[in-house]
Amino acid sequence: MQIRIVISFLFSIALLQSCSSGTEKNKTTVTTPPTDSIIPKEKFPVGQILEKVTCQSDPSQSYAMYLPSTYTTDKTFPIIYAFDAHGTGKLPVSKYKALAEKYGYIIVGSNNSKNGLSWDDSQKMANTLFDDVQKRVSINTARINLLGFSGGARVANGLTISNGGIAGVICCGAAAPAASSKDPRSSYTFLGIAGNQDFNYIEMRKYDLVDLAGRPVKHAFIEFNGKHEWPPVDIMNEAFLWTELNAMRRNTIPKNDAFVKNNFQPYSAQLKAYQKNNADFETYNLVMRTINFFDGLVDLTECYNIYTPLKANATVDKKLKEEEETWKKESSLKDYYMKAFQTQNLEWWKNDITSLTKKIKANSGSNEALMYKRVLDYLSLASYMQATGALQQNNFPAAKMFCYVYVLVDPTNSEAHYLTATIFAIEQNQKEAIKSLNEAVKNGFVDIARLQSDSTFNKINSSDEFKEICKKINDVISKQSEIH
Repeated sequence: MQIRIVISFLFSIALLQSCSSGTEKNKTTVTTPPTDSIIPKEKFPVGQILEKVTCQSDPSQSYAMYLPSTYTTDKTFPIIYAFDAHGTGKLPVSKYKALAEKYGYIIVGSNNSKNGLSWDDSQKMANTLFDDVQKRVSINTARINLLGFSGGARVANGLTISNGGIAGVICCGAAAPAASSKDPRSSYTFLGIAGNQDFNYIEMRKYDLVDLAGRPVKHAFIEFNGKHEWPPVDIMNEAFLWTELNAMRRNTIPKNDAFVKNNFQPYSAQLKAYQKNNADFETYNLVMRTINFFDGLVDLTECYNIYTPLKANATVDKKLKEEEETWKKESSLKDYYMKAFQTQNLEWWKNDITSLTKKIKANSGSNEALMYKRVLDYLSLASYMQATGALQQNNFPAAKMFCYVYVLVDPTNSEAHYLTATIFAIEQNQKEAIKSLNEAVKNGFVDIARLQSDSTFNKINSSDEFKEICKKINDVISKQSEIH
């Protein structure tokens, strides 16, 4: 079945369901949070990042936290729990603290939940986190949302569909839940966010258009110009807006007409701009998102009048067909390159990546160029996995080749240069190891603790060159601390 038919049919069902969202059946009654959420809480500093709050019931677990300057233990506040793929809780907390301040949210980032853990372990860690925060911080238990990136998004989604106390989830760079549920709930909201160059972009797009369409789950998708990464702040602002609008739609908080109107106007203006420029496909995607965002809060007659004729629009139909073909080609290319990891030499990789880069330049701005960029993003992760796997097996020649490929496909990735440095250190090639470490720092490597504790560099960590690298990193860290 063509994706156009699937999208039109399922979105039509979703529109019918969204139109009935004000019925008694779906209406959420405002309730007072449980007593345990407003008993005397601890006095934490407000308006600043707390990098490590240790869980009282399990000292091996901790989290980063930001309490808005308006926070007080005399009332409850909405909260967003963030799950980073590498267990770096400070990353999302520091990146989005200004938004937490703007909207009056508490944001907490787990320092333990990360890729590679079993689902049972992930659940246990999350439960410990939730329990600790709820006992110590004044939160509104009706306004709990989860946020995750990559593997952290899969954990966040898995927790949401199995936990009735979570209002919604914001998944960035991945969507499929870490574990399926035999009886998944539907009384939650889902927002997907992905870069148009993210290797998981297709997964994200399909999850929104197909997997969730037709289900009574309020959902939407936002794409931005970027790769597999935490979204920029301006994009995440839309996610905070999404949670606010959903809280109003559910009557968890009073409807703020001025707030809704002020935030609806930019959407309406952008739709008109797209229409003026005859950008039918852009209009089609935005009007669906606008309806999902503002359903039940503003008069959407104008939006429905825009959407209805676009369902039969020839340009939209052509774009959707092209998108479907691009997805098929992208999937085929990924399979092709995975086989190449086991069959092709470095010279072949050099030639092929050069060819791929030329295709991106030749098709600049097109969907095909974005597809090739997503393939490169995919190869970056695949190279990392291949290299680390070979290192674990002490297969250093293979690891070296995969590191070379890693640098070829993702030359600005600090991890690619760091892993390459470890190979040179193992080979006792001090000059090249230092060179690669400098490249890692040049491209953003700042994990000084990892570098200084890495036994791979024991034979060079007393050298002046190594000490200079450490100094560069500490200088960067100091500057970052001054900024924040």
